[in-house]
Amino acid sequence: MHPVLLRFGSFEIHTYGLLAAAGFFAGILLAQWRAGKDGIAQERITDLGLWLIVSAMVGAKIFHILFFWDDVVRGWRESGPASLRAGFVFYGGFIGTTLTVMWYARRKQIPVWKLADILAPSLALGHGLGRLGCFFEGCCYGKACSLPWAVKFPATLTTVHPTQLYEAAGNFALFGILTTFYRHKRFDGQVWWLYVIAYACLRFTIEFFRGDYATHYFGIFTSAQMIAVVLVVVALVGKFRLESRSRCH
Repeated sequence: MHPVLLRFGSFEIHTYGLLAAAGFFAGILLAQWRAGKDGIAQERITDLGLWLIVSAMVGAKIFHILFFWDDVVRGWRESGPASLRAGFVFYGGFIGTTLTVMWYARRKQIPVWKLADILAPSLALGHGLGRLGCFFEGCCYGKACSLPWAVKFPATLTTVHPTQLYEAAGNFALFGILTTFYRHKRFDGQVWWLYVIAYACLRFTIEFFRGDYATHYFGIFTSAQMIAVVLVVVALVGKFRLESRSRCH
């Protein structure tokens, strides 16, 4: 763990925050480049960026409150309003930003599925960097194990799976796959739905190794796995509809 990267007196630069910011800006720059090649003004991506930050934070915090209420109450009792700085759920941020992209595309009269395809590889890249931040912060850790690459955090009593690194590696691989596939897509929206399906499968698998959940549904599944299953169904339906529409045209 190395939660604080730099400290100047009482001023601290947290590793997680720096990596999350790096992921966001890298993703935006990449999306700007890809938008320019696809005939969409790069300024549109810049304008969208601020909305994405707000919607991601709000969505992630809402989901944390909904699914981890006991942790929220405990944190509030211990730290008060300062506790709100921690505790964010990726899928909440994902849903929040997805709705924002749909709203923004319609407001600015941008083809929504073309915009979604542009953003999909950036999302995988940014998320990968964010998960590296989780590793340095010591959150989102895995179950106990004795593998050669097992790690230990202050919150754990034994060595555990570095699930943050598993997911970071998976996201970086997904970024490479989406970047390659983008050049060969047959219709707008195909890259986006591929991302949704692939990440849901990745997350569903890695969740079996997570060790920081207090609640499991049906005795085995985490909240992220439940959401992942729903999103796979939605993605398959969405992909089928877009593919059928493209054939008709």
